Amino acid sequence: MELDRLVVSRVIARLFDEASQKGVRLEVSRDFGLLEGLLEHVPEKGLTEHFRRNLNTYSPQQAFWLGGFNQLGELVGLAAARLDQLGSWTLEKYWREYWSRCYPADDGSQVQMSDRQYRFAKDIQGDVVYLGEMWVAKQHATNGVSGPFSKAILLLSLLEWQFQVAYAWVRPAFLDRGFAFKCGFTSTHPGIIWDRGPATIDQDLHIMASSRSDLFDLVDLLSFELPEALNSSKST
Repeated sequence: MELDRLVVSRVIARLFDEASQKGVRLEVSRDFGLLEGLLEHVPEKGLTEHFRRNLNTYSPQQAFWLGGFNQLGELVGLAAARLDQLGSWTLEKYWREYWSRCYPADDGSQVQMSDRQYRFAKDIQGDVVYLGEMWVAKQHATNGVSGPFSKAILLLSLLEWQFQVAYAWVRPAFLDRGFAFKCGFTSTHPGIIWDRGPATIDQDLHIMASSRSDLFDLVDLLSFELPEALNSSKST
C-alpha cells in the first residue's frame, strides 16, 4: 500500500488549521529537554516514565512531540510519539521488560504483570508506535481540540515511520464518551492485568489503537474534507 505523502501533509495542515481556529497553535519538536523545561511552568505536569529523559534516551529519529500553545505562547496541550522496534518480541514481552524497569509499585518494588494477559499485545510484533503524554489544558478540553490534536500526531507518525500499529493508553471513563474514535483511533482493548500494579499511573488503563491501514483510511476520510482543488488523489 503506497502512501501519498502530499495528501497526508495537506490533511495534517488542515488539522493544524482546525486547532488554530480553536485557539491552539500546534508545533512539532524532537527536543525533549526543551519539553521538560516547558512543563516546569505547567502545574502538576511532567513527563511520565515513558518519555522522561532520566529513564530514556531517544534519538531524533526515534521520537518527537507535538505541543499546543495558546496566544501567550504557553503550553496548553501535548502528545508525544516514539517508535518501538520489537523485532521478534511481542508487544507483551516488550511491556514486561519496560514496565518492570521503569515503573514502581505501591510498596516500592517494581511492577509485575500477571502471566495472564489479553490477546491484543500477544499478537503484535515488528515496529510499533506508542503515543503518550496526551493531555489538553482544562480551558481547552471542551472546545473539541483533542480530535485534531490526536489525529495530527497519528498522521505525523504515519509520515515519519513504517509501523504495524499505533496505540495509546486511555482511562475507561473517556471510552464511554467515544473519545478514542473522536481522536482517530479505530479500536479499543482492555489493558494490562497486574499482579503488582504501578503506583504513579492508573492501573485500569485501556488501549486505543489503529493499524497502519486504519490510518490510510483515516487519511482518505479526512481528505474528502479538503477543498476540491487540493483533493485530486487519495492515499491508497
